[in-house]
Amino acid sequence: MSDQETTMQKVAGAMKSAGDKVGNAFHEGIDAVGSVGNATARKVRSVGNAIARNIRGHRSQSEQHIALFGESGSGKTTLLTVFYGYQQDTKFQKEAGYRLLADDTTQGQNLLHSFWNLSDLPATRLTSRKFSFQIRLDGVSKVKETAHLVWHDYPGGWWTETRTGEEQEDKEKTFLALLSSDVALFLVDGAKLKESGDKYLKCLFCNFRDELCRLKEYPALKARFPLTHFPRIWLICLSKSDLMPNLTAEDFRRRVISVANDELQVLRREIREIIEEPELFTLGEDYLLLSAAEYDEKNETITDIEKRRGVDLIAPIAITVPIKRSLDWAKAKRSEISKTATAVEIVRKLTTGRLKWLPFVGYYFGLLDQMAKDKSINLSKKKEEAIKKGCFIDAVLIAFEQKLSAYDIEKTYLHR
Repeated sequence: MSDQETTMQKVAGAMKSAGDKVGNAFHEGIDAVGSVGNATARKVRSVGNAIARNIRGHRSQSEQHIALFGESGSGKTTLLTVFYGYQQDTKFQKEAGYRLLADDTTQGQNLLHSFWNLSDLPATRLTSRKFSFQIRLDGVSKVKETAHLVWHDYPGGWWTETRTGEEQEDKEKTFLALLSSDVALFLVDGAKLKESGDKYLKCLFCNFRDELCRLKEYPALKARFPLTHFPRIWLICLSKSDLMPNLTAEDFRRRVISVANDELQVLRREIREIIEEPELFTLGEDYLLLSAAEYDEKNETITDIEKRRGVDLIAPIAITVPIKRSLDWAKAKRSEISKTATAVEIVRKLTTGRLKWLPFVGYYFGLLDQMAKDKSINLSKKKEEAIKKGCFIDAVLIAFEQKLSAYDIEKTYLHR
């Protein structure tokens, strides 16, 4: 055996040992959720923090990337602008209990300027852009760790037109970054759906399937098959839903399934062929209606930026749903394989961000378990408890849970 092979075996053994320790800590954390805050749970959190730091290094951020897939004109850039702009309002921050802060001052100012001049918003042309946001609790200024959202904006024409040279390289890099997200939002253009009807839905899913097949041939992506880092939860979103004011998320789901079920099945099959743990993947089970503003279709102008729908659910869904779904999958897999193997699979394979979130979500996992048993839990009190313990990311997650609980989401957001 060569020295290189011996070294690789040692490295692999060390990584497996570390993964087993993290997995065991994670599993013990789940077992302890019934008594959140007790000595065992605190010990698990401490051990988990130390082990995870050794594996991932002393990274100061916990990031979640938003993958937004949509063709040109589907509203990606407008959604980004409104997503940031309306959350700067002090009324929103007071009601939601958290605020969004752009990491880059210039980007934040430009987004806010665009928000107040939404009618003149230019299209995203040749290059992609990345926007990073901190999620800060209202009234809490000094924190060691804070949750981050990274939003990728890119030209929608990338899905429908051939690119070459530097732009093609930019496209490949951006899509690789998008595929490292935990949640993907697949945009259906409400204006095109209203104009072209059912044939548009079929064409949209077919186009995406074909482009995915092309992506599978990218050397940088192909070398990673089967993919561990891949969005495991795909929401099908109707942008510009204000053009269909009486449509509900359930209505939208029924239309998609009745018209494009075959196309969805093929797309699922294409994706599952390239990912590890293909059973831990959902597409077509979650639906979200989005509207960045009220739009006058006849005059092609935005008439009221205060009339939004679903945009304020993007951050809570993108951050909390992967954690909830991972917990569900963990419980389901527990009966299939051994205790240690289950935990390792969760940490290493279930979702892209599980390892980096692991040390911070023990309190939140416990809260989810408690909420399943007791619907009368006071979330405000739980958030204050998390803040006092210094668990600021847990507190952000609870603030998101408050947002989802307070929102009349039945007609806007449909999930399994």
